[in-house]
Amino acid sequence: MIYVGEFSGFKKVVLAVSGGRDSMCMLHFFIENAEKLPPFTVLNFEHGLRGEESSADSAFVSEYCKKRGVKCDVTELDCKTFCRQHGYGIEQGARILRRREFERIVKCGMADRVLTAHHADDNAESILMHIFRGSGLKGLCGIPRDDGVVYRPLIDTSSEEIAEYARQKGVPYREDSSNNDTGFSRNYVRKVLLPMIEERFPNAKAGISMLGRRAAQAYEYIAEHSPQAKMQGQAAVLDIEDLRGVTGETAVFEALGKIGGRVDVTSEHISAIFALAESENGATVCLPSAYRACRAGEQVHFYRETPVFTGEVPFETGGAALGEYEVIVSKKSETGALRVNAAAVPKGAVWRTRRDGDFFIPFGGGRRSLGDWFTDKKVPKYLRAHIPVLADGKEIYAVAGMEISKKLKVEEGDNCLYISVRRIQ
Repeated sequence: MIYVGEFSGFKKVVLAVSGGRDSMCMLHFFIENAEKLPPFTVLNFEHGLRGEESSADSAFVSEYCKKRGVKCDVTELDCKTFCRQHGYGIEQGARILRRREFERIVKCGMADRVLTAHHADDNAESILMHIFRGSGLKGLCGIPRDDGVVYRPLIDTSSEEIAEYARQKGVPYREDSSNNDTGFSRNYVRKVLLPMIEERFPNAKAGISMLGRRAAQAYEYIAEHSPQAKMQGQAAVLDIEDLRGVTGETAVFEALGKIGGRVDVTSEHISAIFALAESENGATVCLPSAYRACRAGEQVHFYRETPVFTGEVPFETGGAALGEYEVIVSKKSETGALRVNAAAVPKGAVWRTRRDGDFFIPFGGGRRSLGDWFTDKKVPKYLRAHIPVLADGKEIYAVAGMEISKKLKVEEGDNCLYISVRRIQ
């Protein structure tokens, strides 16, 4: 069912366990073979969707782990509020929230991968659902074994094989009553549609899985011969011309893959991204989970939207966090730091982000609105609201990481300070 050698490259993993049969079998296998496997902990989600039943599922997983000496973290997800705020269905919203947590775990170095119990039947269901949504070639590939964040050791194992393992090993598990609700699209495919197909075509699931494997081979070949996005900070960037031709769709998917934004992207999203080639500068396409595609000159930038910092931080030596950036003011010179005359910084100057009416007198230039200066510097519009600026009222004295006002020009004998910036999100 699971090959212990496939985890040799991982130093530590997190097992996502719901309490259902599939994930409990995965957990049981890891416990029984712990000496041959990397260190692991368990993550359980309480989605807040099924009242006492949902709480009981989490309690079941937590208690089982306690008895077996396994560390278990239960994370609460407010799916209803998230879906209401962003217009997602419950299935999609829950999947997005789980994915965000998985990405956080791997990005923070808490684990090399998060393991889920997706199996061969899940893969067949996903391919069918992608077809119904008008998927391109990427959707036909199905669920990958390893996407760099999530690893799925059971993806080639059938539901019947997992059920037999549970029976032979006496693995305890709980039944999720919502799995029988055919109002959910996936449940309808699993409970109604696939059984009807298999009644006429008994090898349908195997055939669908074979389609997925062949599609994956074709996709990999096309991806190797497609334009490759370049990373600029946290954004993946393609030229407008990269959207054209038979490799355009693959180039977009690969660009989104570099920033983790490929999940739940549909053919409608891809068409909207292609339309950016004929759109004005700054035109933006909203993608699932706060990802965006924005036209910036003759390029398209793919990025994840983050909240804009709206506060103020006094100018002083040391570090100051402003949203996704940290500004460091030091007496010591660093590579790339802006050098300023400390005595020329106005008393009461603060670090903040741009506001209407801001103006700038850049080193070696005349007075400009900050917006016009950003335009001259070809700073993409989606970045402008996040860049820290040193301000006294409406006058900007420094744009972190870019330029200083000529009023902060350093003359011989001046007391110098150095300003640098780094991204922290």
